[in-house]
Amino acid sequence: MPGLGLVLFGALFTVASCWAAGGIVLRRMRLAPVEGALLEGAVGASVLSLAVLALSLLHLAYPVVFAVVGAGTLATRWRLGVRRGGELPFWELTFLWTALFGVVFGVYALLYLSVSLAPEHSPDGQTYHLGLVYRFFREHGMGPITSTMYAPMPLATEMLFLFAFAFGRNAAAATVHLGSLFALFGLVVCYGRRIGRPWAGVCAGLLVFLSPIAGIDAASAYNDVALTTAAFAMFYLVEVWRDGDDSALVPTGLLAGFCFAIKYTGFVAFLYAAVVILWLRRPRALLPVTLAAGLVALPWVVKNWIWYGNPVAPLLNRVFENPYVHVANEEAFRAYFRHYTLSSLWQVPWAVTVTGETGGQLGLVFLLAPLGLLALRGAVGRRVLVVAAIFLIPYPLNIGTRFLLPALPFVALAMVMACGRLRVLQVGLVLVAAVTAWPKVTARMEKPGNMRVTGFDWKAAVGVESPEGFLRRRSLEWRVAQMLESHVPPDKRIWSSQPLAESYLQSNILVSYLSGEGELIRDIISNAASDPDREPTWNLRFDFRPQSIQHLRVTQSAHSLTDTWSIGELYLFRAGREVPPTPRWHVDAAPYPWDAALAFDRNPATRWMTWRSIEPGMHFDILTDRPVELDSVEIRCARDQWKIELRLESCDGGDCKVIAGKPRTSVLPPIGDFRLAAMKAVRAHGIDFLLIDKDDPNAADIAVNPARWGLVFIAEAEGRRLYRT
Repeated sequence: MPGLGLVLFGALFTVASCWAAGGIVLRRMRLAPVEGALLEGAVGASVLSLAVLALSLLHLAYPVVFAVVGAGTLATRWRLGVRRGGELPFWELTFLWTALFGVVFGVYALLYLSVSLAPEHSPDGQTYHLGLVYRFFREHGMGPITSTMYAPMPLATEMLFLFAFAFGRNAAAATVHLGSLFALFGLVVCYGRRIGRPWAGVCAGLLVFLSPIAGIDAASAYNDVALTTAAFAMFYLVEVWRDGDDSALVPTGLLAGFCFAIKYTGFVAFLYAAVVILWLRRPRALLPVTLAAGLVALPWVVKNWIWYGNPVAPLLNRVFENPYVHVANEEAFRAYFRHYTLSSLWQVPWAVTVTGETGGQLGLVFLLAPLGLLALRGAVGRRVLVVAAIFLIPYPLNIGTRFLLPALPFVALAMVMACGRLRVLQVGLVLVAAVTAWPKVTARMEKPGNMRVTGFDWKAAVGVESPEGFLRRRSLEWRVAQMLESHVPPDKRIWSSQPLAESYLQSNILVSYLSGEGELIRDIISNAASDPDREPTWNLRFDFRPQSIQHLRVTQSAHSLTDTWSIGELYLFRAGREVPPTPRWHVDAAPYPWDAALAFDRNPATRWMTWRSIEPGMHFDILTDRPVELDSVEIRCARDQWKIELRLESCDGGDCKVIAGKPRTSVLPPIGDFRLAAMKAVRAHGIDFLLIDKDDPNAADIAVNPARWGLVFIAEAEGRRLYRT
């Protein structure tokens, strides 16, 4: 792992490149020095991210290329120069208040910086955010990745991480993200001064800066604070445009597109800009904003359309059906994110502010957020509350605490404005936030296992404690990753029942529930080890008068939210003798045609599934190369789908007619041990190793006798056992 010098260089070089790129774009805007520099950084981040995306698609993601791009951007900015106008001061508080707020800000700034400079060990940061970045870095670019549903997501922040990662690895990427929190604080302060309320800006900026979830998110390789900063900067530029500066329109569009490219929920940034433009009856201004937003956002949509057949992958898979993410899995994720572990939505305010059951704590002070409604008395207060409401539009889709962050600066401004000119109340809010955000205090309030800052990590940050020692002490996922690095050659495929610290792994990981292929392999293993009801011993037999058929269809007509239709094996008969399939036959299905051939592979561990709850009109089709004489069909399937209702149809000539109604059912004798058959199917997917967590339903069966599975036990760490297939 790189030393502190390389980490700082990677982070600072990335931030400087963003600032330089933004300076080129905003060079003609008349902005005060500090607000100009902060807006340059935000706008430049969108430009640099787009440039890194282009280089990645061209497989030119090399450190030397990034060095040339960054140096060239800095040189161009220096050569062009930037005109700055206006006399808007950044800070107007007296020495006493400056000292008080400076101590609060400085202590927490050092706290966050120590976390970001230490080796990255956050749950999502070390798994998929930087796991994907590390893969792009190893492969010098970006290509279709179907092993995880996170790969198709917009990764604009991760492009900045890749730029920093090339020089300073994981910690540099996290520190770049922390820079967005510092920029956000500065922008809120500048906005307060712009509206003539410097106290409101300083206090609101501190409330956001002191939010525990903002601190840990920013100090980790996540993207929520980056989205929040981009959204607030876009709002700021809309305000500049409203003040008469039309040169703000293009950067406004760049930031609106950047918000979408960071996270799909960021689409509301463009929505806000469009609403303001149309409200002010200046529709011509919408064109430059839309074109600039499309420049940044559309490459992600087009890439997904070409690579995954779904422009908004991994979402809307029911509309854009594809083999990479199952509809049932997407719907299960959505259902969970709408409630988490809460039994009632009335628990949300307490959970997001105090106990952190939804992934972190906003901070106790934000229980007073309804106080902000008093800001409706003023025009500026109404404006920030409207913006907050717009940025909260996606929140019901995921009630995680982090998804409140884009609205947080506006809520904080409204809370402080509601205090009027009563500085004692404003200072009181800040002091309450400062005290309750301290790690030992948040630990007393939170539910165990939350994502939060636990304390200063300076020993690891400056190298007094080795990175390996720090990660061994703090990250279970890293300890497992080290076991894998010791036993698995690079670029081998590992199927894992749990996420791994992929940012420290050179292997390609297939997590059981994060892709269609991962779920299929989990199903194959479970069929061979778990519930007898999963064995294909439920026999459904259709008998009909002998006839010549070339297009046979099995249609499902029931509706159920709990059952999923599957076919283990399908057999065709004539006069009691099987008519075997030939390579010229074609099988199809709706929905999910991609695994249809599994119904004819004669492997009892595999099956074709709809991967969604049953509904009328689902069908499975066999198209022969020439008419075949048939008089019966048998479908052998698992007994975990009692509500299905099937009929048999002949669709020759394009029109389907029923040839057999309700089938006769029977239960066949148990098949016996087909674990080796399951592993044969797993190996056919190119899986070299299995990593089974002790809590996996199949862990005990595999551990008792891996030889029955055709597996070789390799090693164990933290309750996860590694097997070679």
